[in-house]
Amino acid sequence: MMTRLVTDRLMMRRAQSTDLEGFHAVVSDFEVVRMTSSWPWPADRAYTKTRCVPINAAHGMAGPVLCKGEIVGIMGALSMYDDGPELGYMFARAHWGQGFATEMARALLDHVWAQYDWDVIKASAYDDNPASVRVLDKLGFHEVEPTIGTCKARGGDFPLRCFQLPRPPLTRV
Repeated sequence: MMTRLVTDRLMMRRAQSTDLEGFHAVVSDFEVVRMTSSWPWPADRAYTKTRCVPINAAHGMAGPVLCKGEIVGIMGALSMYDDGPELGYMFARAHWGQGFATEMARALLDHVWAQYDWDVIKASAYDDNPASVRVLDKLGFHEVEPTIGTCKARGGDFPLRCFQLPRPPLTRV
């Protein structure tokens, strides 16, 4: 059975191959991918296709965010490397400023706290992305030591603000 997270306006599920067109539409806007670390510019259909596969559930939850059946964004909370779980998201520019990232991230965080024995979730935002910083603030993340992060789309390293959210009490698996 496929995991589905549902809010008042949105639904999120694990990625699948049929998401290619919707994912590619989101990442075909430089203003969107310039705020991510790994997405290339110009948009590369072959790369997008590699991201349209379900992530092993042992690593967390990631996939499209849909509104009325349309992919409006991509979000995930994953622990795939030694540095622990991280929350990441991007939304199509037409859907910025509507509270979608905060709304879906709250549901995703509730899900991963219930499913995984993680002590803390990390997140980051480039220094020139105040909207993402506001989302993390609304979610209760607190800022930690900044660093420098690579942005594939912009072809360089940029100041990165780093955040952490400790596990809330009473949510142990």
